[in-house]
Amino acid sequence: MPSAHLADLVHEAPSLPRAALRIGIDLVHVGAVERSLSDFGARFSDRLFAPGELRDSTVAGRLDARRLALRFAAKEATIKAFDLGAIGLGWSQIEVIADAPAAGRVRLHGRAAAAAAGAGSYEIAVSWSHDGDVACAIVVAVPAADAGTAGGAPAGASRDELRYGVGAADIYNEEQN
Repeated sequence: MPSAHLADLVHEAPSLPRAALRIGIDLVHVGAVERSLSDFGARFSDRLFAPGELRDSTVAGRLDARRLALRFAAKEATIKAFDLGAIGLGWSQIEVIADAPAAGRVRLHGRAAAAAAGAGSYEIAVSWSHDGDVACAIVVAVPAADAGTAGGAPAGASRDELRYGVGAADIYNEEQN
């Protein structure tokens, strides 16, 4: 049997259809996050979370596993909503920002931003909750009423910055090394 080349096994994610309602949901066990923090420490937290997420998840000088679990669930829900699983992105390319105790917004960077931008302009809502050892997040992305300028970029957005929704989600295109 001939050996496969890596290039033959890698494929691009399918292009996302424009103007489609997108929904993603995920559950995370808080205990699993606690164990990962205990076993791997900063290797775990720094790899999965952006500096702002870590700052917002720190309580009394320690990372709060419940807050990290909520953010991780929101990251997974975002991946599902925009079908980003096949593009090979780093976890910190999806940054979850808390706007309220049970809701937030998502800021996408790098490949995640590029793939989501290809789907058009969206208003994105993130809601999360927890009960005992389970954290849950849901992401609902609705096509924006005003798609803005050509290519889905709202009027006034720079070439390198696309804002999706009014304060709902920030998507930044950044060059990746």
